[in-house]
Amino acid sequence: MTVTGAHDYEEVFRDVFPRLVSLGVLKTGRVDSARDLAQETMLRAHTRWDELATYDAPAAWCHTVMTNLLIDYHRTTTSEQRAVERLGRRGEHAADRIGDATATPALDRWHEIVAPLPDRQRLVVTLYYADDLSVGQIANLVGTSRGAVKATLFKARRALRPALDAEASRDFQGDSNG
Repeated sequence: MTVTGAHDYEEVFRDVFPRLVSLGVLKTGRVDSARDLAQETMLRAHTRWDELATYDAPAAWCHTVMTNLLIDYHRTTTSEQRAVERLGRRGEHAADRIGDATATPALDRWHEIVAPLPDRQRLVVTLYYADDLSVGQIANLVGTSRGAVKATLFKARRALRPALDAEASRDFQGDSNG
């Protein structure tokens, strides 16, 4: 069967998308994340449809892309969780230093601070600060150049500056009020 044209893409989309979402829910446990990843997969398929239309099984290509996106998602969420745990430990230590047993745990702070960043910036910042990976290691992992990683870190830092300044100000005010 030769597959060509937008109609065939739509047919493959209707067939494959629900299965990709199901796979995503199974692996992530989150419907919203699963839908986002499946949508990203199908967007990539659409941009390469002229090539994929000649494949015997374009659905297999989509499944491979979805699997790779799920691996990236798992890496990112694992890195974010480690960062949250580190922030939680730092928050506990800060509470010990100022003698405030009722200090708000910092468990959710990392996610709150980096959530507004674009996916790539959030991934790079998390790998750099939470996983303590070098620029070179991140470049290899993400499949980009060291310069691109540095530029991404610069943009992320610039975007995070207001949130970090507000966090530091809040911490300082908490220290001076204790």
